[in-house]
This record gives sequence, structure tokens and C-alpha cells, in this order.
Amino acid sequence: MSTVEFDPADGFTVGTIGEPGHRVFMLQAFRGSLIQTWILEKEQVVAMARGGYELLSQIGEHEMTRELLGQGLLGAATPEFTDSMALKGDEPAFRIDGNTITMRFDQARNLIEVSFAEQVEILEDPLMEQVEPELGDSVTVSVWITPRQLAAFGIQGMKVVAQGRPICPLCGHPMDDDGHVCPASNGHNPRAR
Repeated sequence: MSTVEFDPADGFTVGTIGEPGHRVFMLQAFRGSLIQTWILEKEQVVAMARGGYELLSQIGEHEMTRELLGQGLLGAATPEFTDSMALKGDEPAFRIDGNTITMRFDQARNLIEVSFAEQVEILEDPLMEQVEPELGDSVTVSVWITPRQLAAFGIQGMKVVAQGRPICPLCGHPMDDDGHVCPASNGHNPRAR
């Protein structure tokens, strides 16, 4: 198993390519000229943004998010924030296994480690149920960021998610421009009444 480490990262962000309904979510870290990008799911972006805010609350840094949401020098409403959080041109290294994403605070360094591993395909063998991948086949990543970078990541993550298709209030599925046949609209959902 090989490890990629950004200790510490100069930048940590999330963005998408493609049109709503067909977007690919990408996580990116960089340090100096080293850039690495990974593919993840929209739900993982939401979970990381929420988990980051919870971690900031636990370590007493939750006000940092409110500060960044303001109009200050690098507030989230400024073009500078948008530019600093934009993805840089890079090809994704791999798809992230969502079950491996963790965040932990190192109090001595006042840094947060975000770590995750590559999603490894499980091969099916007709004679056996499945063949597990060998541990040496996957890559793990460790990205060390400041509390301020985590707050900015959370804001960026929620902005990126919100730019997608609107969510149906009844079923929770995305609604397309060409119509939405809601499975909860059959009269049996209490929210539909």
C-alpha cells in the first residue's frame, strides 16, 4: 500500500466538471507545484463538509466558518475566495472509497488530517464468490490542513453541491428540467398531503 502525503497542504478544495445531472465531483490538494485530484460522490462532499463543521465545533473553531461567510478580505462572497477555491487543471488519480474518509485534529500542530484511500474494485471469480483485492493494490492519502482551510472547504463543498439540480421536497431525489415523476406522489406520503 503506497501513501501520498501533503504535509501541510497549501490548498484543499472541491469542485465539479460537467453539467448538473452529469457532474463529476473532484477533491483536490496542492502543495507548491504538486497537485493531486481524486473523484468522489456528491454525498461524500456533503458528509465531509458537515463532518468538518462538527470537528471545528469540537475544537472551538466553529466561528471561523461564520467569519469566512462574511464580506471580509477573503470572505466566501468575494471573487478572491472563488479564485482560491477553484480546481486547478489536473487528471484525477483515482476514485475515493467513501468508507475510508476520516478527519482528525492534531492539537500539538493545530492541523487537521484528512485521510482516505483509493476505491479498489472487487473482482468476481465464477468459482468463488469474490476475490478480495490485495492490500498492496490501494493508495492512501493524508492531507494536513489548517482549521481555516477546513472551514473554507466546507463552505466551498456546500456551494458546489447547491449548484446542482434542485432536490424534490417529497422524495429527496434530484429533479430534472424536463419533469420529475416523484415516487412519493402516489398519495401515501404524509408530506404529499
